[in-house]
Amino acid sequence: ILVANDRACRLLGCSSQELIGQKLSHFISKCSQELWGAVDGECSETVDGECSSMVSGAVVDVIGHLKEKIPVSVWQRQIRSKDTQRCVVVLEPVERLSASVCFRVDGEITSCDLVFARLHGYPTLEEVIGLHIKDLIPSVQIPPLGKKIPKSLRIQRAVGRSREGNMFPLGLKLQVSLLEEDQAGVQRDEVLQTEGSLPGCQFSATVVVFSTISGLITVRSDGIICGIKDSFALMLFGYEKKELLGKNITFLIPGFYNNMERRSECSLPLPHL
Repeated sequence: ILVANDRACRLLGCSSQELIGQKLSHFISKCSQELWGAVDGECSETVDGECSSMVSGAVVDVIGHLKEKIPVSVWQRQIRSKDTQRCVVVLEPVERLSASVCFRVDGEITSCDLVFARLHGYPTLEEVIGLHIKDLIPSVQIPPLGKKIPKSLRIQRAVGRSREGNMFPLGLKLQVSLLEEDQAGVQRDEVLQTEGSLPGCQFSATVVVFSTISGLITVRSDGIICGIKDSFALMLFGYEKKELLGKNITFLIPGFYNNMERRSECSLPLPHL
């Protein structure tokens, strides 16, 4: 950490002197370290012919001054620098709602909790049982049974669809479970021990939904949009990413320049992106 504003200090319960020089990963909880490692260099975006690493909206738990876990969404954008690699990182506190669902390898939902049902607009569990998981989470990727779930599929970011057709962002974590109570056929690394147990196996997923829908838009000094996450563009503005790149930020936010005074409390002077 090279510099931190007042809001970051209040979030983590530390002074700027205590934060500067620390590694940001030291403030990430152990249970979020796997996800943090996955997203820390998960994607890159080419801007003006150069490749820049980005993290867009991954949610992790940070550890506050009193050792409490605080869920935050992470937005990271690399800054151009001739000598060193630096990034701007935005941490936004979010409220989190967790639900659970189980489904077969063919996608048929076998069970869920009431939170999952109501999240998708169904008042009872019975109305959800038997539906296909992709009816409710269209972009979920179902791995084949009998093999260890790939790291890229174990934790997925997707979009849910309610009964009325409304879309909302969510995250899910997959693991293998058995339809029977006996769990001896599943190893700790989520690999089935015997092929004979395959018919009785299914996937269980912890689904997490966050109350805020936010995103990071990168603009040049002249206001031209040069970076935006496709899912965020569709969710909040109704445009595909390719439709927005190259347009001025005022196309999306007409009053963008009306209140752009920098305040030391909430802003830091940043190098050109």
